[in-house]
Amino acid sequence: IFIQPAAFVGVHGLTLATLLLAAAGTGSWRCRLGCVAALLAWAGFGALRLAGPAPIPPDLTAVLVQGNVPQGNKWNRDLALSIFHRYLRLTRDGVAAVHGPAVVVWPETAYPFLLDRDAPERAAIIEAADGASALIGSVRLDEHGRPRNALFAVQAGGAMTGVYDKWHLVPFGEYQPDWLPLPIQVVPGGGFAPGPGPRTLHLPGLPPVGPLICYEAIFGAQLVDRADRPAWLVNVTNDAWFGNSAGPRQHLAAARMRAVEEGLPLLRAANTGISAAFDAHGHEVAGLGLGQAGTLEVPVPGALPPTVFARLGLWGPGVLASMLLALGLLWRTPRHVEDESKSN
Repeated sequence: IFIQPAAFVGVHGLTLATLLLAAAGTGSWRCRLGCVAALLAWAGFGALRLAGPAPIPPDLTAVLVQGNVPQGNKWNRDLALSIFHRYLRLTRDGVAAVHGPAVVVWPETAYPFLLDRDAPERAAIIEAADGASALIGSVRLDEHGRPRNALFAVQAGGAMTGVYDKWHLVPFGEYQPDWLPLPIQVVPGGGFAPGPGPRTLHLPGLPPVGPLICYEAIFGAQLVDRADRPAWLVNVTNDAWFGNSAGPRQHLAAARMRAVEEGLPLLRAANTGISAAFDAHGHEVAGLGLGQAGTLEVPVPGALPPTVFARLGLWGPGVLASMLLALGLLWRTPRHVEDESKSN
């Protein structure tokens, strides 16, 4: 209930409201009474939004594959073939439980080779998927020979029908920032090349999809192409770096908030977990925990109309913060309060 106003003001607005309520709660009884009223209104709005008509879902089931490959094994050349076969086996098992149209989703860099150069392996993926479309995380080399963290769309016969390149790269992990010159090269070869930005993939037989790779899911208002709104979001990630810590759980919570902000379902395939699916209200409709190998077969939920936050982005919380800043600068303590404080 309490996260539903994010559809209007985003997580930044929720944070601002939380701080204001905490501060007001230390004031007079009138302030505290106002806090109670604000919380009731907050909860009431959330309940009202959740009581609205449910969006119509597409006739599509997503098979989210969680391979559970330890970070130390992901780039081990001796294990690459066995990792690939593990994903093929999990894909067969997941698709076998689905009746009707399906799409298979593998996590970030799940394919351990260069997928765009491996036509037989793409065909093997589609065969394992029993002809269903597949969204596969892999690395590719661009025209300059630089690697890109990519999500490939593979369809009938192993044909590549779309590709998305990650554009929000991790500093010092995926690239070395130019704005911080260092005497040594922290990221070999300069790291990954960034993609052009948010993109909606239009693939035959599938509703338009907005891809997010790894921590791109933490950037509110920077997820989708505003001129080409998708019908659902897919987040592929590898959180194996963080082990059984707060990291995968925080990442999951951030992805959930993006679904509420945008009014779009978000489906998440994570290498070691947590894989999950959220509807457009942020309800978790399926999940697969940390450290498990398996699949989730999830009917893709429907999309809501564009939210206020989806239309305005950070302008809404930005205006609210500016108004409060101006109010704080113009605020004057009453004279009698100042005199009383000095006398004490």
